[in-house]
Amino acid sequence: MGLRWRIFPLASELEATLRRLNVTMGLGPAQGMLHLATRFLLGLGVVWLYAAIRPRFGAGPRTAMLAGVFMWIFTLVFWTVLSYPYGLYSAYVRTIMLVWGFFEMQLVAQAGAWLYRE
Repeated sequence: MGLRWRIFPLASELEATLRRLNVTMGLGPAQGMLHLATRFLLGLGVVWLYAAIRPRFGAGPRTAMLAGVFMWIFTLVFWTVLSYPYGLYSAYVRTIMLVWGFFEMQLVAQAGAWLYRE
């Protein structure tokens, strides 16, 4: 177990999952860039959703919170429910991912709403 695994709180759970699935963790520059690009597109989606619902709900943090909740449900919650039957992750990992994702989505939505200008 390398240093990079020791600094992440879910390291042992994820390592056990990868071992069970017989998958090696080859996180190189290409995978890192793909991950960042995907996160960036998800952030753009949250801001787009904020802009779409802003006329109905008004501008501000409440609308950004709603956009973040909607995007969290449409991405992470649906993915978690759909992947559950495959048993890829333990309940602990799924719970941490959902909780982390909720706060991450809220942070992105609030920042995007703050930067958004019509």
